[in-house]
Amino acid sequence: MSHALAIGFVGMGWVPDVGGVESHTHELARELVRRGHRVAAFALDFGAELEPYSTRTNEHEGVRVTRLAYRYHDHRALADLLLRPRASAAVVAWARAERLDLVHVHHASGHGLAIVPALAQAALPVVMTLHDYWALCPRGQMLRTDGAVCAAVEPARCAPCLASTWPHLLPSGGGEARGARGEALADDAAASAAHTSFALACLHDAHALFTPSAATRAVFVRAGIPEKRIRVVPNGVEVEALAREMAALRRTRSPHAGLRLGVLGTVLPSKGALELAEALVAADVPGLTLEIHGHEPSYHGDTRYVERLRALAAREPRVRLHGPFEHGELVRILAGLDGVAAPSRWNEVFGLTVREARAAGLPVLVSDAGDLADVTDGGAAGLVVPAEDRAAWVAALRRFADPAERARWSAHPPRPRTTVQMTDQLEAAYREVLRPRPWWWRFWPPWPGTTTLIDPG
Repeated sequence: MSHALAIGFVGMGWVPDVGGVESHTHELARELVRRGHRVAAFALDFGAELEPYSTRTNEHEGVRVTRLAYRYHDHRALADLLLRPRASAAVVAWARAERLDLVHVHHASGHGLAIVPALAQAALPVVMTLHDYWALCPRGQMLRTDGAVCAAVEPARCAPCLASTWPHLLPSGGGEARGARGEALADDAAASAAHTSFALACLHDAHALFTPSAATRAVFVRAGIPEKRIRVVPNGVEVEALAREMAALRRTRSPHAGLRLGVLGTVLPSKGALELAEALVAADVPGLTLEIHGHEPSYHGDTRYVERLRALAAREPRVRLHGPFEHGELVRILAGLDGVAAPSRWNEVFGLTVREARAAGLPVLVSDAGDLADVTDGGAAGLVVPAEDRAAWVAALRRFADPAERARWSAHPPRPRTTVQMTDQLEAAYREVLRPRPWWWRFWPPWPGTTTLIDPG
């Protein structure tokens, strides 16, 4: 099976949409196309003027991109986050029209996780990368409304959080008391438990599951997925290109004044940008500024976190908000920084921005949450700081101000995994999934104790 493949990607967005998953899928698709494969993408379109569930298709850098018009307009129950029959039908129709060999789901929000069993039932091989915890926690990051980070999914504890986030979807707030299988539900805890059960059943129907880090795999294993079912496939970074472009840009630029630490990516409560900004003010390092580049959205309708950060930046010139940026601007931004921080509070899945910073030769300051600590290579390329320890972050920022420390960290050879290495692993996994199986394979349960809504037989 050395022939070229037709591969479909499904996600919330596609470039020029901004986001870590969008950057990842763009680089992966570009490398697959370079190798002679055909790639098609299926994403959402939130345009208010479009008829819901209508589609439009265009081409972007050799990828046919089909967008489904959707605005989360028809959710009546918590189950509707996972089960959207019209979206499932649209994804299957797209995969068939594109004559795909395999569909790789990167995110199912908006589409509903039921697209996985729907594709499997249609005899379309389907794999999925778990880029976050959305399949377990509808909020995506296992961060409760009270700011606490969850280590595991517990329906009784999840129910109040979900009811606070989407009161109209839970029985206590008037949401329809039904599960994705059509079962009647007694209360919010039952709705939460049914959501988790159905999500795990949907994942059961994937021919392969991937996640970028062992830390993330461990979270899904605690939820009940056997470890052997999830392959760790670290995301790739354009290491050589970033280093080359960074060096070229710095040769043409005058050195900037002061000391600049960057935070890159969407500003969410889980990412810790506000807490780092407060620590920076407390550290009071002369000339040190925090440069925050990223979209500043509400978090499931809650704007309080962003408003607090904006208020701090308004009164503190040392905290600068630059707004969203496209991935093509990354090198320009990195060239204007002396280091990059990832002060995440949640169980960070991968930490793409700090790995890109390392590829560009910058030192990093990261929290000890999730998979971030590995970026520093045991402290040779930066510092690992306890996520919730304000005093430790203040001390880390003061240490970052030491030119000798920064020079030592910067000199450490970057070792992020390359896009080519990542694509090698995924391409091999695609071919393994497509390898002919014995007749009894379809009846062999990948793990016991799960039941799907849609019979894959």
